[in-house]
Amino acid sequence: MNNKDDFNQFLPDEKLNPDHLSVEIPAAQPLTPEPLPSAFDPMGEIQLRGQAYRGLAGGRMAWWLLIAGWFVFGCIFAVLLHAALTTKLLTVWIFLIIMTIPLLILGRGTAAKLSQRNTSDRPS
Repeated sequence: MNNKDDFNQFLPDEKLNPDHLSVEIPAAQPLTPEPLPSAFDPMGEIQLRGQAYRGLAGGRMAWWLLIAGWFVFGCIFAVLLHAALTTKLLTVWIFLIIMTIPLLILGRGTAAKLSQRNTSDRPS
């Protein structure tokens, strides 16, 4: 048969002085940053472009970079739109459709950046 004292050996001792108790907190492990891929091989270049576009779409960029992106990609889109409307070539329309991808990414980034700014300006 089990004795009641055998069960009490797993419970904390009630006679401990709280002044002598200490809790050890382990040191924080250093974060190992994800190694950047090499942009000289094709897969590394694709991965770096994906990281850059994820940063743009998530709104994690400076305002000047966002405005510069709208200016650069918007100018290219405007030139391609003018070329598509003045010529009868199908390839220009294909390039115009492909050029909308960075504009969509910048649109998502602008919306994310504006929503972050509005939530941080609100009083709690």
